[in-house]
Amino acid sequence: MKIIGKILGMNTSDGCMNVSVVTDKNEVYNIKTKGNTSLNIGHLYEFDVEVSYGERTSYLLQEVHSIIEKDNAYEVYKSFFPVAPMDNAVARKKIEQAIDQIENPCIRNITEAMVKQYEDKFFLYPAATRMHHAYVGGLAYHTVGMLQLADSFLVNYPYLKKDYLYAGIILHDIGKTVELTGVESTEYSLEGQLLGHLVIGAMEIHKVASTLGYQNAKEVKLLEHMLISHHGQPLYGAAKRPMTPEAIALWYIDTIDSKFRVLGEELEKTTPESFTDTIGVLDKIKVYKE
Repeated sequence: MKIIGKILGMNTSDGCMNVSVVTDKNEVYNIKTKGNTSLNIGHLYEFDVEVSYGERTSYLLQEVHSIIEKDNAYEVYKSFFPVAPMDNAVARKKIEQAIDQIENPCIRNITEAMVKQYEDKFFLYPAATRMHHAYVGGLAYHTVGMLQLADSFLVNYPYLKKDYLYAGIILHDIGKTVELTGVESTEYSLEGQLLGHLVIGAMEIHKVASTLGYQNAKEVKLLEHMLISHHGQPLYGAAKRPMTPEAIALWYIDTIDSKFRVLGEELEKTTPESFTDTIGVLDKIKVYKE
């Protein structure tokens, strides 16, 4: 029997570990395991169990599987956790369409290869632990929002190069697939705390570029610069200040989407003719909703 559910709690008794699991239909199962299986409270798993019927039905764990590896992972997560307002498939299509519009072969191939390498996590992970887009699919949704803003920037400021801007947007937070621990109970990994997603992303660009034979290309250096500088200032984690037009645009577009998306979500929860709660990404100000 297979049970897909979120762990509510764990305890030990009778030489077994008892795992309390709730399904998307709010059914609660007590699954016993005799091994030292590594499980985390609040996380989703697929449990293969052996069912024993008697005075009391019991469930003995045979195998356990990660949800993120499943083909229908998004649909499973959607049943348990808040998700982005844009469907995962729609976000994926929009990002793939943007990659197709990148004309420079070096930039396009690197971008496509990196998204392919991390796609399971890239289209499922939140964009942050709590500050903005902190829900299933938030990372991809944030990326799409930035791409849509970029189109207006490209119209208004024709000196901006679309290839770099699209690639920088798509790749700027890809390091979060390493920086963050996952979809559930999201925290910062050891790499995330020591290196941060800006540096992780730039390092990954270098690895992929080397694999594709582009390690000496100027485009690689410019993409790496965009990633390590996209927080704008060292105070906010940038390793360098942005020094190309596209890097500067990436910084501002990222800032706009992260702040205005949170503002919209706060306004949704606010009664008209009153103020929102303090908004962290807007320097803890309150905003009036007419």
